[in-house]
Order: sequence, then C-alpha cells, then structure tokens
Amino acid sequence: MENTTKKMTSTDAIVRMVSAINNDNDGDFYKIVHDFAATLAHGGENRHRILSAIKLKPMRLRRLDDLPHNIKNLLIQGKNEDENVFLTYAIKAFIETLLVEWQHADVYRMHNISPRNKILLHGPTGNGKTTIARHIARRSGLPFIEINSDLVIDSHLGATSGNIYNIIDSIREPSVLFWDEVDSIGSKRGGDIRAAGHENDRMVNSILVNLQKLDDNVIFIGATNRMDVLDAAFLRRFDVKLEVPAPTRQELQRYFFQLMDHYNLREQILGMGLEGINSYSDAKLRATEEARKFLLKSVSNQ
Repeated sequence: MENTTKKMTSTDAIVRMVSAINNDNDGDFYKIVHDFAATLAHGGENRHRILSAIKLKPMRLRRLDDLPHNIKNLLIQGKNEDENVFLTYAIKAFIETLLVEWQHADVYRMHNISPRNKILLHGPTGNGKTTIARHIARRSGLPFIEINSDLVIDSHLGATSGNIYNIIDSIREPSVLFWDEVDSIGSKRGGDIRAAGHENDRMVNSILVNLQKLDDNVIFIGATNRMDVLDAAFLRRFDVKLEVPAPTRQELQRYFFQLMDHYNLREQILGMGLEGINSYSDAKLRATEEARKFLLKSVSNQ
C-alpha cells in the first residue's frame, strides 16, 4: 500500500513549534522537533545536531522564584544591567572567545566537547571580578545568580556540604552561577587536624564532587583574591583561571576617561589627578566624588 503521509516541511515544523510555544506546551514542542528530525536523512549532520539538542533539554526549567525556600535563601538573583564596565584587552578577548563558544555550543557538543563553563577569576580586590562575571551574564543573555557565602557556610557539621549539593543540583536552567570569595570553601585540605580542619576538608570534597555534576548549561564563575590558599584539586576543576590584575597607570587613566564620558563631564574635570588610586574601585569612587562636587557647584551658581 502506498504511503500517503505528507512529509513535514521546515515551514510546517516552525509554525507548529511556534504554536506550541504560544500555548506554553514544551512537551508538544519537543515532539514536533523530534518528528521533523525523523524526516531528515539518517546519518546526516542536521539530524544529528537536532537530536543532540533534544537530549540537552533541561530536566527542570525552574526560575529562581520556583526553587524551594531553603535553597532560594542561599542565592541572590542580580539584574543584568548595562554597567559601565572597563575591560583590559586581554579580558575582553577572553570574553569574546567564550561567547563564541556558547553561541555555537551545539557544534562543540556534536564533537563531545562542552563549552568552557567553569571559570576562576583571581586577583587583588577592587578590580572588577564581580563586574566581569555580571558582564559575561549580560552579554550571553543568561540570568546572573550569586551564591550567598554568609548563608551557605554553616557551623553545623556537614550542613555546608549539604548546601553546596542542593544549590548545584537545583540550578539546571542556563545561567551564570557566581561565587565570590570562593576560597571560603576551596582552601587547601589536610593543613589542620582540628575539627575546623576536618570540616574544611569535607567542604572541599563536596565542591569537588558537585562541580563534576554541574549542569553544562550553567557557567560557574568563582572569584578570589587568595589564589595561594586554594586546594590543587579544586583549581584543576576550572577550565579557565583568568587573572584580573591591578591596573597600570595607563589603564586607570583610560578608565577615568571612560567614567567621565559616562557622566558627560570629561572636559570639565579633565585634569583631575589619580594620586593614591590603586584600583578601579578607587578610581570610580574618586571620579564620582569629583563629579558630584562639580555638579553641586554648578547648580548652586545658577
């Protein structure tokens, strides 16, 4: 008997997928994609890429608000605002490369390679590690979720390890998961035979195991200004260890001009000095203070 079943065209598939999205029915959406893939040539690259993408669908698409109360309390969801971020040429080049990897993640995964998703930012305080993490989230279009170390680190025996497991097990949707001062749970093991040392070892073992289980839709970014205290095995878990060094005088000057342009005041405060400034944070404080003084004087004379 002749098969009269009409082959699904790409236009048919798109229309049906849009209808499924409009009806908030992800089950129908994935079924339509699977049915369309079945019409493509066996062994072909397009069929392989579509089926590989289907396998990567999240088991749980949950917003932060949908997480259990005890886990949500350990996290802070930041806003992806367009900050006036200053990037050195090296850091900017790294971010652009990372974004290319994530934009073409399906190509990497087709070759059984995941885009880099475990990044350690290290360097002296006040030079933009948190800002860089937020910038990566904004540029990639991913939610920015920060781990609240003050609440994750728990004095009760084994509680910190449980918190680490719960966070990493719960965050499944594509996002940037940021942990500032990650040395609080990644310090070298075996250096203290007291109870505190045993608890530190337990925490390190927990983060080592759980980072291995991290969903590859999630970009985990740790930040530290104490690289020397981190456990060697913990360091090996990161795909990238990116130094965020203290700025040179030339970089501070460039950042200062960028800030003044942002405030529309470069010409008015062009000659301000940078004496005593050693970080981007210091430069921003000085620039903002001088801008406020200038504006106060300006409006007071009107």
